[in-house]
Amino acid sequence: MIIPALLGAVGLPAGFLLIRRVPTCPSAQSHDATSLSIVIPARNEEDNLPRLLRSIAASVAQPAEILVVDDASTDKTAPIARSLGATVITSAPLPDGWTGKAWACHQGAQRAIGNHLLFLDADTFFVDGGLDRLVVRWLRERDPRLVLSLLPYHAMSATYEQLSLFFNVLMAGGAGGFGLVSEPRLFGQSLLISKETYFAVGGHAAVRGFVLENLNLADLIGASGTRILCLGGRGTLHMRMFPEGLGQMSDSWTKAFIHGAAVSDSLVLASAVMWISALWSTAILLIVPRDYGRLGVAVVYLLLSLQLVWLARQLGSYRFLTCLLYPLPLAYYCAVFGRSAARRALRRKTVWRGREV
Repeated sequence: MIIPALLGAVGLPAGFLLIRRVPTCPSAQSHDATSLSIVIPARNEEDNLPRLLRSIAASVAQPAEILVVDDASTDKTAPIARSLGATVITSAPLPDGWTGKAWACHQGAQRAIGNHLLFLDADTFFVDGGLDRLVVRWLRERDPRLVLSLLPYHAMSATYEQLSLFFNVLMAGGAGGFGLVSEPRLFGQSLLISKETYFAVGGHAAVRGFVLENLNLADLIGASGTRILCLGGRGTLHMRMFPEGLGQMSDSWTKAFIHGAAVSDSLVLASAVMWISALWSTAILLIVPRDYGRLGVAVVYLLLSLQLVWLARQLGSYRFLTCLLYPLPLAYYCAVFGRSAARRALRRKTVWRGREV
């Protein structure tokens, strides 16, 4: 029983070191008006934009403007955005050394008239009252310099998306400050920041060449002494990712995750390694012929699975069965992470939305 006890003693605390609790926004209430410009970088987003723009239009809290920066789309992104009330900015050609998203956000911020900027990815959308909850949460802090970032709740409709389980948990643990060993950074899908703070730290121009511009921008904001608050998006801001299939999902995680590991805090990285090691060891010991205390290992396996259920359901619509069969999404995570590491070692790029990143 020593080995199962050791696995439980390592795995369960390591999971809580990564995520203890994911706080969310409060219920929608009446609030003071804010001068808010919403900036949406968009490249071939004709399928996603209507859902996001209609969710904004349904909110009580109306922004001063919605700016959709059309990044050389070849579909109907621009006319759809105009038809739904957004102001479309046609992006200038991408300069050398910039990522497309950073360039689009930079142009949108320069054109914005609001005192505060809310950057949103096009595949996100507010649930009923979501934008109001976001504004109320920000106002409640009574800190005009506060930078607020939400991790959108992953609303899944296809079974293959369940394989994203460990990517979402580790992303939340690494950037959200939701655990015992991490500080809040930023999530790339949403960012609420005062225009004054944004330009004072250099904005997206200062992180123009980084794939994970959010983490590098968080470092600049933190160095300026500005407080960052990260929250979960459940009940406020959701996202519908990877509708084009498993290939799109794999490419997305491939381009991002090895960069995330490279800039992660060492304690977060160590906790993640311990947690994943305990998860793998427990699963393997459960099926090897030699008996290491099979009943004890089975109990630890069940406890780790239940911990995953608790963590995952704060982040997305993950099924109980997905968490119970966690070796499957864990194997997918390790395979994609290995692919990403190999590409980085070989200096090979990943193609994302028609561009190499």
